[in-house]
Amino acid sequence: MKTTKIILGLFLTFIGFSTQAQLKNGTYYRTGSDGTIEISKCCENGKFTATFKNEDGTENTRELKSVQGTDGLYLHVGDGFFYFIAENNGYLERYIFNGNFNYATADPADYYEILSQDRSLVNSKKNSAELRRNILKNGKEKFYFPRLLCKYAKALADERFQTEKTYKSISSLGKKNRMHVEVIDKNTVKIKMLSLTSKMSTQSFYRHHLNPNLFVYYDTPNYWGRSDPDEYLYFGADGIHYIYNEGDKSIILFGDEKKKYSEQEAIEMKFKAKNDIENKFRKHKEIFMNSWVDKPKMPTAAMNDDKIKLEALKALQKHAKEKGWKENFTDVLITSGSWSDVITVSYIGRIIEVAAKATWPDGNCTFQYFDMISMYENGNYSKTLYHYTTGNQYETNCQ
Repeated sequence: MKTTKIILGLFLTFIGFSTQAQLKNGTYYRTGSDGTIEISKCCENGKFTATFKNEDGTENTRELKSVQGTDGLYLHVGDGFFYFIAENNGYLERYIFNGNFNYATADPADYYEILSQDRSLVNSKKNSAELRRNILKNGKEKFYFPRLLCKYAKALADERFQTEKTYKSISSLGKKNRMHVEVIDKNTVKIKMLSLTSKMSTQSFYRHHLNPNLFVYYDTPNYWGRSDPDEYLYFGADGIHYIYNEGDKSIILFGDEKKKYSEQEAIEMKFKAKNDIENKFRKHKEIFMNSWVDKPKMPTAAMNDDKIKLEALKALQKHAKEKGWKENFTDVLITSGSWSDVITVSYIGRIIEVAAKATWPDGNCTFQYFDMISMYENGNYSKTLYHYTTGNQYETNCQ
């Protein structure tokens, strides 16, 4: 059976737009090395190839993919490291992060360099780039990749909140306050909690690059230098807004100044907020991961036999119904080039592997590998197929 790569998801943050350069094919000089980077095939289908040419004559080639929801931001994921190349102010910036990107934690960068086709520009920036690289490497600056995601977010729309406004708020823990919403830049919102009984507190929330009304707060990095989303600020279409605290599962509810929220409403909204976070917002992690990981495609058929395919499809649809599976199998192709014999003390049969495509109630599509068995009966193999074993499942495009 085939193996699969389990992809975890993630959220993001930070900063506004900057003037971007146009990424072009050609040779780029580097502040971090005497070697060069040759960029080619840019930017076909949101991808380009970067060939690193070192002074000792060695080369390695990487493919980078544009990040969904951003302009001018490209990503490569390797084995135990990942890096972004971003267009900025007439040159390119490259940030390298050590760690497993699939864990979706905000690892801080420990390498930085500037790339440009203009060698004199690279030379002029060499000292400042080297200084920043040393600061990152020594941990004196914590630069997390979510900052890049938000910095290069595409134009936003459908904002549901008013800035420079003070709202009345109530928490599901019973605390009543006033809160002031400020916009620091295009992608950063600052919330000031105004309280008569305690010291005023301020938090900065950073916009999700795929949802203009969802903002994320990242807590202090842990021992390993990573930080996960701790609070979510959401502006609802119904004029009811809230901050959901991941730690104590509480919310702060705020909205129209004319409406007075009761503690009961705040408690009820707590569950709505929890449902929104768990069933809606966290899906953006998967959306982001899918922005750089190509969805697997149905494999190439190793054998073409319409009768076998039809029998396999019927058998899988019957098996799915009996097991109460939610997906609907719509197509099958044969991935085995031949049958394999199965002999046990109780029966003799032969199996063939298929890949079956399915649609789901939420509109997504998958394909999955199965072994189907034909039983040996009365001196012949039966034409009827049965489900034998289940293999790995992959999300795929519905087209």
